[in-house]
Amino acid sequence: MWRSDLPRGGCLLVSQSLDPEQPVPESGVRALMLTSQYLMEPCGLGRSRLTHICRADLRGRSPDWYNKVFGHLCAMEVAKIRDSFPTLQAPGPETKL
Repeated sequence: MWRSDLPRGGCLLVSQSLDPEQPVPESGVRALMLTSQYLMEPCGLGRSRLTHICRADLRGRSPDWYNKVFGHLCAMEVAKIRDSFPTLQAPGPETKL
């Protein structure tokens, strides 16, 4: 779900698991994403604040794996969200003011 009608120009991206009864994939342990929410709020010209709230059942992953790997997975998701927005370009040549 994507909502962009929030106060102060914020946007919300929410994903949830719908069918946890699917068979386990052949590649390994199935993790269940119960909910993942990204709140994006503008905080100045060309800047945004991103808040990520996540609840996942990692099913068999150790706390060590969580500490070493999960942050990198979150960073890749944030990069995908960032890259989905168009880059703002000034309509003329760059000038010094």
